[in-house]
Amino acid sequence: MRTMSWVRDRFWSHFVVGWVLTTAIVTQWGSGAHLGLHALPMAVIAGWAWALHGASDRRAQVAEGFRAQHHTWNSLLRSTPPQDPSPHLYNMFVQRMRNTERHLRAVAREHRLQRLSIAFTDGWDLAGDGNEAASVGDGRRAHVWLGSNWFGPGETAHLPVVLEHELGHILRRDNQRSTVLQAVGLFLVVLAAAWLPLPLAILTAAAIRVLYIGWGWCSELACDARAVRACGRDAVILLWGRNTELLRTLPRSARLWHGLRSASTHPPYRLRVRWARRISAPAAGPHPLAALPDAHDRIPPLAA
Repeated sequence: MRTMSWVRDRFWSHFVVGWVLTTAIVTQWGSGAHLGLHALPMAVIAGWAWALHGASDRRAQVAEGFRAQHHTWNSLLRSTPPQDPSPHLYNMFVQRMRNTERHLRAVAREHRLQRLSIAFTDGWDLAGDGNEAASVGDGRRAHVWLGSNWFGPGETAHLPVVLEHELGHILRRDNQRSTVLQAVGLFLVVLAAAWLPLPLAILTAAAIRVLYIGWGWCSELACDARAVRACGRDAVILLWGRNTELLRTLPRSARLWHGLRSASTHPPYRLRVRWARRISAPAAGPHPLAALPDAHDRIPPLAA
């Protein structure tokens, strides 16, 4: 799904832009310190262009999410209960949606957000994944994407943790910070490619990438801390602990691929469990969306 793959798309766009600009500099002037300030304007233009692209992309994603809410979330709320297989389960599903809407309105009022919309990842796009979760913010407008599985039997107990984690990204303005850091990173990569020998330029680019990954891990752990304060330590540990157990059921090759793919944006589950245990947080009362496990409880899917 395009909205859920924005991190991957941005990474490749970042790479292509940097490569094109660096190639232009090297072709025009060669490389080395003798370039002096000739490379600086190109680096500034590259960083500024990326910042503008990121801001435009955020606005587009928030607008897309607002439209998706009408096609997925609101459409389901307006539909009539099915005759089969279970009207009771359907009614419980819809009630959780309404409770989530009330909670989001309260969060928007508390933090003075102009608009906070929500939609299903697997309703807007038939190829979407019902186990995913993501969020995007742009100024005072924001959007949350959640898979429908978090509202169904078995995963309902984990809905508060997943939702509070995504709200943490919005309230921390992680999308805006990411755009700024990427723009600065592109600026430095272009300068390194123009001024330094190729081996040092590659090392510099790799170091910048590692620092960005480290910032991403810190932002994820900060949002986990918000979830601990809002939902309680046990709820967060339960989610990440059970995801760790689920990973152990996968073949070794699948575990390795999952770890390599997710390491660029998210810390490993074991680290998140240890972090949740060490967070100093007051005892949290019942979350507005808290629900007791039911008879359909099962191992939850992998979460963001």
